[in-house]
Amino acid sequence: MTGRKYKNMITSTYDWKINTKEPDAGFFKLAKEHGLAETAAKIAYERGITTEENIEDFLKADLSHLHDPYLLHDMDKAVARIRQAIENYEQILVYGDYDADGMTSASIVKEALEMMGAEVRVYLPNRFTDGYGPNESVYKYFIEQEGISLIVTVDNGVAGNEAIAYAQEQGVDVIVTDHHSMPAQLPDAYAIVHPEHPDAEYPFKYLAGCGVAFKLATALLETIPTEMLDLVAIGTIADMVSLTDENRIMVKVGLEILKTTERIGLQELLRISDVDPTTISEETVGFKLAPQLNALGRLDDPNPAIELLTGFDDEEAQAIALNINAKK
Repeated sequence: MTGRKYKNMITSTYDWKINTKEPDAGFFKLAKEHGLAETAAKIAYERGITTEENIEDFLKADLSHLHDPYLLHDMDKAVARIRQAIENYEQILVYGDYDADGMTSASIVKEALEMMGAEVRVYLPNRFTDGYGPNESVYKYFIEQEGISLIVTVDNGVAGNEAIAYAQEQGVDVIVTDHHSMPAQLPDAYAIVHPEHPDAEYPFKYLAGCGVAFKLATALLETIPTEMLDLVAIGTIADMVSLTDENRIMVKVGLEILKTTERIGLQELLRISDVDPTTISEETVGFKLAPQLNALGRLDDPNPAIELLTGFDDEEAQAIALNINAKK
């Protein structure tokens, strides 16, 4: 996985590893038995789908095939600390990112925590004044002025050594949930939930930030929150991660949910983008919805994205969506 890139073109955040070996006749026969045409079989093989079990998983996209969230490093610690915070009526800050993945990640964790009765604040940093990742001055404000005693980062954190050290010194625990490249020195956080953490063997390394957030939500709620998969689909596609393994499962199911989403903000984004919900696909999300959300991240304040994705006020959702459309 490579670092974050800022260019005027669409670039993947991952270094793709393509299987250059040609599939043999046996694989084509197997693929045909499962209804895959030769071209589709070749593409599947290049993506590492080389066995009958792989093919079946690829075609089924069954939520029961999602990996256990507790296989992620420190998930047990993260869940226990969050539950403790809720029981003690602590103020929790969810600290996200200003792109579509960060927005959906923050929205997922916010919804999960609120379902558990938590007191939650959400903050998406200003890309111009706060920069990317944990920011010490922002942490200081929320700790001193808002009484925050637990910070949960989403789609960022593994490179936030200084800000996280500051928070921990103030007696404020920081739970990092992230998917970006692991630095040589990890922050001294209370917990680090990351699919590539060297001290755990999570089966799939290519979750987006929203995928990691969804895993946390699943562990906290003790069930798969299917209704949040529309957000997972948007964030995963927007971040251009590998659409294999559980990413493919979550995106496939999430796109179906998105077609009938009850989220007023998403309905409004679809409307102003002239998208028929019944035709939603990976391309629709990648070239219509994700750019709309990323446009909001380029404004002075990206935080209205949270209200857009999780709120229930028709007029406010319409106003935010129209503002996004004007700034694209």
